[in-house]
Amino acid sequence: MKVKIKRTAPEKSFIDLITERLGLSPEEIQRFQQEAKNQKKSLLQILIEKGYSEEEIAKIKADYFGYRFDRLTNYVPPEDIIDIFSKDFLKERLILPLSYHGGVLRIAMVEPTDMVSINEVIERLKSHGIEITEVDIVVTTKKQILEKIDYIFEEKKKIEELLSVLEVEKGVAVEEIAHEEKISESSSPIIALANKIIEDAYRKGASDIHIQPTEKSSVIRMRIDGDLTDYLVLPKYAHEPLITRYKIMSNMKIDEKRVPQDARINFERYNPEIKLDLRVSTVPSVYGEDLVMRLLLKTGAILDLEKLGFSEEHLKTYREIIRKPYGIILHVGPTGSGKTTTLYSALKEIDTPEKKIITVEDPVEYTLGGSIVQTSINPMAGYTFAKAIKAFLRHDPDVMLVGEIRDLETARIAVEASLTGHLVFSTLHTNDAISTITRLEEMGIESYLLADSLLLVCAQRLVKKICSNCKTEYRPSKKEEVVIQNAGFEIDENTRVYKGMGCKVCNFTGYKGRTGIHELLVVDEEIKQMLIERRSTEEIKHAALKKGMKTLRQDAVMKALRGITTIDEVIRVTLE
Repeated sequence: MKVKIKRTAPEKSFIDLITERLGLSPEEIQRFQQEAKNQKKSLLQILIEKGYSEEEIAKIKADYFGYRFDRLTNYVPPEDIIDIFSKDFLKERLILPLSYHGGVLRIAMVEPTDMVSINEVIERLKSHGIEITEVDIVVTTKKQILEKIDYIFEEKKKIEELLSVLEVEKGVAVEEIAHEEKISESSSPIIALANKIIEDAYRKGASDIHIQPTEKSSVIRMRIDGDLTDYLVLPKYAHEPLITRYKIMSNMKIDEKRVPQDARINFERYNPEIKLDLRVSTVPSVYGEDLVMRLLLKTGAILDLEKLGFSEEHLKTYREIIRKPYGIILHVGPTGSGKTTTLYSALKEIDTPEKKIITVEDPVEYTLGGSIVQTSINPMAGYTFAKAIKAFLRHDPDVMLVGEIRDLETARIAVEASLTGHLVFSTLHTNDAISTITRLEEMGIESYLLADSLLLVCAQRLVKKICSNCKTEYRPSKKEEVVIQNAGFEIDENTRVYKGMGCKVCNFTGYKGRTGIHELLVVDEEIKQMLIERRSTEEIKHAALKKGMKTLRQDAVMKALRGITTIDEVIRVTLE
């Protein structure tokens, strides 16, 4: 059977792609072509030697040959496939099988024209009874594929040690292995594995751990810098004992598998060196229980406002407004955009002995300490945001944090609280600052009440930060120049943007950590009057921009020009 190579037809010539991606003039390309001819090297080799990004060259190569570029961070190659090849063979050929489904083999390569290596991989797989009908090639860099191969074989060795013991103990009752609390030489491997997953997630800076059952395995993934990354694939028999172990650690009902459950793990109890809480959630699925754990750091979670990504101008404005005696401050954006972190940091900044600060949350994520009183709502018991606010208004607070405005009742009580002399912080799920006004009006809040109560709407997102260890500058491409210019910034011959080349520090992603981008709508006298007059959101936005408001896109581009993030991230996270 003939094997099909999956590819798309190139839309542009090789030289056109180089010109567009690297911003080279025809004269520069001719000069580099002549150098390549004189030195008997390829044009791409010369470009890399001249300092152009190896990753950008790989992307050009992928586009020209009709393949896809990838940094390989999200792949966990199947064990039965990897076992067929030696580490030396994969590194020598610069090839790596990534996945196999229904006859389709996905492989990573540095040189997609190396048909000899592709055919040898196919023949080896066929000799082990694996039939290949189609090959899907992913192009990557030499550095990334070598590091991925090293990582796979190192992790494979570690997991084999755990699973070899687990295989022996498959018959041990779940109850017998789930109640041990400290790792020792005699501990069950399930205990060691459960702790290792959490410890690795903590060290990698993950925000969430996902343990998902499939028909034949248990897939563990971690959300790092906002993206889900494959971490480990376990045999199916390990799934239920692992889930049960986490349910024991979080005091869930281990015999209840038909309904969702929520609880918390105090991980310091199992590893005193790691001060970590985990919010655990289970839901039943076709192949077993699906479990997600949110990592909540006990220390270092509340940052100074200076460390949240506010520009100097935004920080000055924000600090002035959070010190107002009354009114509403709203933070808006999707889940995972950093709203809670910013609100906690703001509360810590204004927490003084002469103020009483109360929070109503769902649930309390971090303990703020100081004189701040925190409470969690309990909808099952009828304790909602609206009821909690009403109750706390009788406790003489100065400042209140309402976790989220979800309905008209909560919105009305929050507005009333602000109008009766309280400073109220809350969140809302809207795309930008201006659309928040429309959302509140649609919920039933009158425009004149908004005008009297609203102080500030802060829309925010999180963008990935460029890894400082492998950051490099380059001349923006034509496409990137358009993004910069459309955001209102000028371009000249000295304009430079930045990206990460990929290194061990950032797991070869080019990014390390995240920071905030912000859009601040200050409700001053002019905006208040426009609200009272029920002017359109477009008019309000125009007036705010005229007064100096920066959109999320503009704030993001500014950070890209300063070398904090990339233009790719700007495009991914913000709308034009």
